[in-house]
Amino acid sequence: MKLVPMRFNGVEWRHNPKEIVFECAKNVNELSSPGSTAYIQDMGRKNMIVSGTGELYGEDCLEQFDRLLTLFKKGGRGVLAVAKITPIFAVFESLKIKGQPSPDILEYSFVFREVMEEKRTEKVNACIGQDGERLWDISYKYGVPIDTLVRLNPSVKRPDISLSGKVIKLC
Repeated sequence: MKLVPMRFNGVEWRHNPKEIVFECAKNVNELSSPGSTAYIQDMGRKNMIVSGTGELYGEDCLEQFDRLLTLFKKGGRGVLAVAKITPIFAVFESLKIKGQPSPDILEYSFVFREVMEEKRTEKVNACIGQDGERLWDISYKYGVPIDTLVRLNPSVKRPDISLSGKVIKLC
């Protein structure tokens, strides 16, 4: 099975990263009281951190990195879509070149930080794909798992193609 490329704010990675780490944590406080009793207070989860390393290769590896650097410099929030993982709303926090690039290979690392915002609460049966919107974006926007969208929309052959003007079933 061919995995779809990692994607952020409409920009796709030509080659998926070699390693991706999803760091999930909670804010937990330990409250001590006289008499040696400790209470644990769960303050909710922290924003997820998605980091990883990869290689850009080919004669245009520096141009590939420059495209990612332009995306990083642009800033802002967007949908981060990684194959087999539910898309998240995130900020591109860090991008680094690792080691000395050669003419046809460049190793890099990246960090994205989740932005937790409220998702839609009203129930909608279908939507119309906006300009440049892909199934991953709709999955995040409406809180519908990507597998469900693929099953409900057999005419969409790949979740990474633009759905501009298409009616997409949500349930």
